[in-house]
Amino acid sequence: MLIVAVVSLLALSAVLTALALVASSAPAASGARDVFGMAALAGGAHTSATPELERFLARDGEDLAFRLYESAADQVLIFVHGSSYHGGGYHGLAQAVSQSGAAKVVLPNLRGHHLSGRRRGDVEYVGQLEDDLADLVGVLRERGLTGPVVLGGHSSGGGLVVRFAGGGRAALATRFLMLAPILPTSPAIRGGNSGGWARLHLKRLVGLIALNAVGVRGLDALPIIEFNKPAALWDGTETLAYSYRLNTSLHPRVNWRKDLAALGAGSLALIGEDDQSIDAPALKGMFAQFAPDAAFRTLAGVDHFGVFIQSAAITEIVGWLKSCNRKVDPANV
Repeated sequence: MLIVAVVSLLALSAVLTALALVASSAPAASGARDVFGMAALAGGAHTSATPELERFLARDGEDLAFRLYESAADQVLIFVHGSSYHGGGYHGLAQAVSQSGAAKVVLPNLRGHHLSGRRRGDVEYVGQLEDDLADLVGVLRERGLTGPVVLGGHSSGGGLVVRFAGGGRAALATRFLMLAPILPTSPAIRGGNSGGWARLHLKRLVGLIALNAVGVRGLDALPIIEFNKPAALWDGTETLAYSYRLNTSLHPRVNWRKDLAALGAGSLALIGEDDQSIDAPALKGMFAQFAPDAAFRTLAGVDHFGVFIQSAAITEIVGWLKSCNRKVDPANV
């Protein structure tokens, strides 16, 4: 009885400590800084109209948004946006890829972001973004898009690609494309905060991890990370904070090495050597060690946004998509 009582007291103490961490104050915000040079990009208008925003129902009945860029290609590139962003920010890339004949392009707005889902900055459970992507693939198949699916993403979207590759639905995609992928707990993240882009509530994160470990998930909707987009650049479409369960769903698992190892041949990681959030040589070393079969390319004079905007990057992406394009085996559709 004494041992049981002691164990119970220790467990209660651990839970109370975790709750105290969850309730702690967020770290003070430093001055707003335009980490990625967004102000210089804000004036660049689209050269053509974006496709109409479409919607599909996820398995839980939630209404989610995407855009489809038609092409003569059978291949389909589903491309996932980065943190705080939404699919519309990748119009230039999608247009270039689709017009080149390399692939049809689908730009989803992930649940918890602009025009997708009921709550900005949150999902219902850890892993729901992978379920949503699987549902999107199913909807595209029902619409007659039977070509091979390439799952791609930029920044945190690239991190979600790595997570998807390491999960149980990886077979839905034939290849994976990662542009400057974010692996938050890896040594490649500059300063531990993506070069000043992210402000993490570390104490709350630790407390929520501890509570989840004992099955307590009722506080997972609390925000744990904020993004440093200066207020002068806000346009109302950004998502400025993520809950624990959305942030966890968007990035590779704690054992990111295992997720990386699942990428295999036929994958491509692309990064600019001037990336503000990621140390390119460190990321290259990680891929060389844990995903040696995946192709890895570094582009000179390219930064975190340039990896999907600059012509040199788009040329690399289009060339890789065309070199890998092949007819799908109907048995795998």
